[in-house]
Amino acid sequence: MLRPDSLLPRFLRVLLVTATIWLWAPHGRADDLTEFEAARARYERHDYARAVDAFRTLVGTDPPRIANALLVLESRKYYAASLLFIGGEAEARVQFGLLLQQEPDYALDPLAFPTEVVDLFEQVKEQVRRELDRAREAERTKQREAEREALAEEQRQRENLERLRALAEQQQVRTENSRWIATVPFGVGQFQNGHRGLGVALAMAEGLAAATSVVTFVGHQRVANDRPSSAELASTRQAERQWRTANLVSFVAFAGLALAGIVDAHVRFVPERVKPVPRPLPPDLDRWVKEQASRLTTPARF
Repeated sequence: MLRPDSLLPRFLRVLLVTATIWLWAPHGRADDLTEFEAARARYERHDYARAVDAFRTLVGTDPPRIANALLVLESRKYYAASLLFIGGEAEARVQFGLLLQQEPDYALDPLAFPTEVVDLFEQVKEQVRRELDRAREAERTKQREAEREALAEEQRQRENLERLRALAEQQQVRTENSRWIATVPFGVGQFQNGHRGLGVALAMAEGLAAATSVVTFVGHQRVANDRPSSAELASTRQAERQWRTANLVSFVAFAGLALAGIVDAHVRFVPERVKPVPRPLPPDLDRWVKEQASRLTTPARF
């Protein structure tokens, strides 16, 4: 059986607690204080079983029957000690836990209670502290997650606003393509179909072949119209053959490239093309977009 410590004069402890409770009396009822003092008197007489019954009447319900916060703390303290004296350690832990939930920094006077009571109180206090730490960490994690979600939502709104502006500042112009234009050489059909790279290559190659063909034709005609002497006849004939061969080769190259380009333009013919064309925003829409953008003041972190 546990025995309360009696080193500190008991009447001083009783006087201190009673004076403090009387200061709180306007917040409670006089009969609550009377019942508390009667229950504590049973505890002081070591009548722990009857003390347990008395304190259970005061704070054994949820919420406690008494309303004064200080009376509730003092009742739970003596209630837990009385329970421990009669072997109700589990219930004593519960009451100490409820006390510490109400006042997490509460300290038990080690001179007013035996070591076993103080040790149990400290064990429960440490457990409550760990639970509070876990609860605070969970709350901080929840808050950080909420902040991340808020930032992500703001980023989505910012991106949607930019997309809205981009869509509003562009209009689509549809252009119908022509089969006749697809038949024009020099990559015109490729440009019409939107195949710009191939169009540039064909335009350069066909242009070079056509220019070479023209130049070689003019050179061949000049040599053909010459009236060489007998000494120059052989060289003139050789030059004429070279010009004619070059002209033929360049013309065939031009014709082949032009035909290939025309065939490609018709095989990969695009009936119509959609081209985005920029346009200014209407003043009212531009003002609205700027107002929405000004509300997104949090810097993006992504």
